[in-house]
Amino acid sequence: MTGVIAVAISAVAYYTSTGLGTFWPAAWLAPIPILALAFRSSKVTTTLAALAAYVFGGLNLPYTDWEMSRTPVVLMLLVLYATPFAVSILAARFALKRLPPMAAFLVFPAFWTAYEFVLSRMQPNGTIFNLAYSQINVLPLIQIASITGMWGITFLITLIPSAIAVAWTRRDLSVLALAGCVAILIVGYGFIRMQVRAQEPEIRVGLGASDSDRPPFDAAPTKVTAFAQRYAERVSRLALEGANMVVLPEGLLPVTPDDSRDVLQIMRDVARTAHVTLIVGVSRLGRLRRNVAAVIGPDGEVTAEYKKRHLVPGIEADTEVGQVPGLFTAPMFKWGVAICKDMDFPEWLQDYGRYGVQILAVPAWDFGGDGILHSRMAVMRGVENGFSIARAANGGVVTVNDAYGRIRAEHSSSGAGGAFLVQSVTLGPGRTLYSQFGDWFAIVCIVAVVLLLSVGIYRSQRQYKT
Repeated sequence: MTGVIAVAISAVAYYTSTGLGTFWPAAWLAPIPILALAFRSSKVTTTLAALAAYVFGGLNLPYTDWEMSRTPVVLMLLVLYATPFAVSILAARFALKRLPPMAAFLVFPAFWTAYEFVLSRMQPNGTIFNLAYSQINVLPLIQIASITGMWGITFLITLIPSAIAVAWTRRDLSVLALAGCVAILIVGYGFIRMQVRAQEPEIRVGLGASDSDRPPFDAAPTKVTAFAQRYAERVSRLALEGANMVVLPEGLLPVTPDDSRDVLQIMRDVARTAHVTLIVGVSRLGRLRRNVAAVIGPDGEVTAEYKKRHLVPGIEADTEVGQVPGLFTAPMFKWGVAICKDMDFPEWLQDYGRYGVQILAVPAWDFGGDGILHSRMAVMRGVENGFSIARAANGGVVTVNDAYGRIRAEHSSSGAGGAFLVQSVTLGPGRTLYSQFGDWFAIVCIVAVVLLLSVGIYRSQRQYKT
């Protein structure tokens, strides 16, 4: 019965805080029952409880619903993702039996942080399932990402539960005191960073997206041209409201080699007459499709075409992969362009941070239910690298946020008439310690796991010999 209760509490906590869940405090509670159970139970009980908790909690992962969860394939994937969680719990159990509490309580957070980092480099979906995103609305906490990347957030929200479970099991409050001091320092840094007022000027950003008004990829050229003209009128209205830069969604204009020139000329003309920098998603159709963001300057000239780097598995199998970051210098600031799924990969955006980008334009196309989650993942990249973000997504939300994670404007693209807005946002400071030094903290966690478990194995062997 104790095991059932532990599984139920952890599963509900993970379900409500991760994936599409938004109740962030539950993420701090989720590991505690399973850790406490593991410290007093057998390996078999620990493994089964950890797997069950993570599988049931994982039913709220993006693109997984209760209907899908009945299929063997999805269940197999959930078990696959739950296995590292069970291994991390077993590692924590082993460490507490072989190491002092002050060392043992570090194993679970270091292991899980290291695992999420390695997974993000191996899987085609980047960081989409990472625990740190559950805390994206806790602004003082996420500022540590400017130093450690999102890995510092993951570490902290697994460190506190580990400390509580160890302190409860060993009746040792010293580990809880140490973890509390770490949390205070991190949150304190966040408050201080948020009080710093950037000296950079503000920019007026216009965004537009409408789920009810977009042509299919196989639309006739005349329909695409008419569609481009409608959007050109909207760009003009956004410019009249004061927009200096306008961002339109990913893949907004499906063009062939025959009609590409005419369709883009409509966008070039409106950029010149409205005197705005226009970033519009273009799907260049052909044997090998190209998903690009066309950058059109206030003079109507196409400054560049950024090609999407990270593609959606399966859906974009026929799409050419981009190789070069979209980095640009305007008269008063540095800015960049990325497309949708690119924002799921911290290592790709580090190049933007090192360049000193202060605002990033992101054409995007979400899948409906994941709109808020995906936009918040993009917010994390801004905090990590010191730039504000203007993100326009079909099938999701248009969002403007500053470099500290504050949402300045947000509107659903599925509403009546879509989402068309103009918002002022302060340019980010550019360049952070994280953008300069990369994933150093995740590497430290990997080394820590190896060292701690090695010491535990060594002590176990010595005890066995004696």
